[in-house]
Amino acid sequence: MKKEKAEEVTWFKKVKSYLRDNDHKLKRNDWIIMGGMVLLYSILAFHNLGTLENPQTFYHFQAEGTEVGIELEKSEQISMARVYAGPEIGNYNIFGSNDGSNFTFITTLEQNMVFSWYDIPLDQSYQYFKFVSKQDNSYLGEIQLYNQYGEKVIAKASDDQSAPVLDEPDTVPSTISYKNSAYFDEIYFARSAYEYIHGIPTNEWVHPPLGKLIMMIPILLFGMNTFAYRLMGNIAGIFMIPVIYILAKRVFKNRKWAILASLLMLFDCFHFAQTRMGTVDSFLVLFIMLSALFMYQYILLKKKDPLSKKLTNLFLSGLFIGCAIATKWTGLYAGLALAIVFFTHLVYHNTGKRKKDKDALKIVLSCCVFFIVVPLIIYIASYLLFPAVYPGKVEGITGIIKQTKNMFSYHSNLTETHPFSSEWYTWPIMAKPVWYYVGYYGGNIKSTIVGIGNPAIWWGGIVAGLFVLAKSILNRRKEDLFILAFVLCCFLPYLWIGRVMFMYHYFPVLPFLMLAIVSLIKWITEKIKNNSVYLFYVAIVVLLFICFYPVVSGMMTTTDYVNSLRWFSSWIF
Repeated sequence: MKKEKAEEVTWFKKVKSYLRDNDHKLKRNDWIIMGGMVLLYSILAFHNLGTLENPQTFYHFQAEGTEVGIELEKSEQISMARVYAGPEIGNYNIFGSNDGSNFTFITTLEQNMVFSWYDIPLDQSYQYFKFVSKQDNSYLGEIQLYNQYGEKVIAKASDDQSAPVLDEPDTVPSTISYKNSAYFDEIYFARSAYEYIHGIPTNEWVHPPLGKLIMMIPILLFGMNTFAYRLMGNIAGIFMIPVIYILAKRVFKNRKWAILASLLMLFDCFHFAQTRMGTVDSFLVLFIMLSALFMYQYILLKKKDPLSKKLTNLFLSGLFIGCAIATKWTGLYAGLALAIVFFTHLVYHNTGKRKKDKDALKIVLSCCVFFIVVPLIIYIASYLLFPAVYPGKVEGITGIIKQTKNMFSYHSNLTETHPFSSEWYTWPIMAKPVWYYVGYYGGNIKSTIVGIGNPAIWWGGIVAGLFVLAKSILNRRKEDLFILAFVLCCFLPYLWIGRVMFMYHYFPVLPFLMLAIVSLIKWITEKIKNNSVYLFYVAIVVLLFICFYPVVSGMMTTTDYVNSLRWFSSWIF
């Protein structure tokens, strides 16, 4: 018995020693830990992400009145048709006939989502069907008819031009869901990635191209399907875990706090929901985090360190903030934080009685290139190196300037409303999460996806943010000022923005609030001299992630369970 207790104590000491790595440098064990976390999160993130089996061929209805026809072997009772929309939605009148000449109107199909499946009740007995477009420039993919027993009916195209709507029967899903249909802003961003590939004038032009160009890569490899256009954003969400681990290790110089930071990213519900969707916010946040990481690595360097090492970190910081801005203009807010951190560090180390850095002038001049010229090159290249298929074709620098003016005009004059929009000051308390998707499957079963955070992280972030603010005022330590600069610069600019906004605009603030939480837990742990608060907080975070997992993953569950998570009347999902 004594031997077992001794072994238990020895094991516990080894774990404590393993966690008590008081060094900002990465070691072999750090990579092992990051690898384990990435593996765990990847399993969760790739599970039911999407399908590779979506229709790839479409019939293009170029003019109103254009039609496609379907024939059965004989007249049969048809209960419904399952239809796939292409890159442009349309409205169609559906007709039926038993002789192929005299057609009777059955119903109208009205689409509102591109690259999505629709079910149209028919309840008619006919041998011939035709879909007639009520407008020009719309697309239909596969059409599948079902008999009165819900079984697929074998059909053929009435003519050669109708063939594209019946050539991929294996892509028709047994159930329509988020796994095989686009939802929320995927109808803009994923659609634009498809349009880039095919040289079609883009529907979404109010954000710079880089994020959509990144989404385009797997579409080129795997075709236009839900898995492909969600893949790169999902990978970006996975990469955020090791990036915040490394950043926290640099900031707090301890493996234990790096683990805590990455656990918060791994188990945040909003991060999970947002990065699994085919939009560009994942890239924006990852690029901001990388730019912050390399800036912090620069300010950790000593004056005696090689100039090349300083310039490398600054260049990479400028490179990634350039990528952030070329994804969404809100990357400029993080750019302001970088400038504050850089110039504060520069002034502090080159004023008073301190020995001046002989490389200061070279560093400042280099930064003019790294943080102005490099981002401009990335921004311009994202327009000019790829097909210019925007409305009002972008050609040359003059075209980019004109496009930029149009984008600014759009955002500054946007007056549209949205049922899930919210004011900036409501985001930290999650007053109105964004409801992305819902599917109903009969009885008490539903599937839903909502952009809601882990309450322990988001609400804890409010307290932690105030804590870091107080610490910055009292102690003025670089780690606190660094965190505070990014929190404030990524959040406060929304005070002056009058257009419709959503809780996902808070996403770039989230990684730095997680660092603020780590700072708070670290302070408490050091005060009480044990890890009980650390362990208790992690347990609460994990438990809440498990509780909210069904409503951020699209998992089928009961309406009663979903309703049990609606803690406030404004939480609608």
